[in-house]
Amino acid sequence: MKKSGSEATSAGQRLVERARYLDKEGRASIPLSLLLVLLFEMRGYVAAIISLTFAEDRTRLLKLFYTSSEQFGLMLLVGLPALIVLLATTFAGEDERNWANVLMRFAQPLLLLSLIVDATLILWMFIEQHGAFSFGRAGIIFGWFICGWYLVNSRRWRFYRRHLASRY
Repeated sequence: MKKSGSEATSAGQRLVERARYLDKEGRASIPLSLLLVLLFEMRGYVAAIISLTFAEDRTRLLKLFYTSSEQFGLMLLVGLPALIVLLATTFAGEDERNWANVLMRFAQPLLLLSLIVDATLILWMFIEQHGAFSFGRAGIIFGWFICGWYLVNSRRWRFYRRHLASRY
């Protein structure tokens, strides 16, 4: 049963969100936290780009992060939904409809699915290393929990996604 005035309250909340998250022209800027989440999920791509800067031996840096080429390939596949969402945030139009606005409706499930697959790979790496502790793995697990929390609980991410998807 709804309380009286709940529609007015939700309309008021929407007005406050619009005032908080939109600029003077009524455009939503991409949240910085979302960019950090996307970079975390695309860490395979980031490592590949950084490894291109080493002229002598490009595989040396990749061997520091990934023990096999299969792990690197899997990380590229895990980062693919994040790359697609990053492209969608770049091409989403607030004035006209396009494919990126449609994709923003599915951005949340895509990123969460990518995180679940990433958790499976992290668990597999942990088992493969026989539970050996390293600060790098601990940082990846901590980053994974922060990204999951952000994607589920962030009001700004929810508003940004709905704002771009509502242009559909």
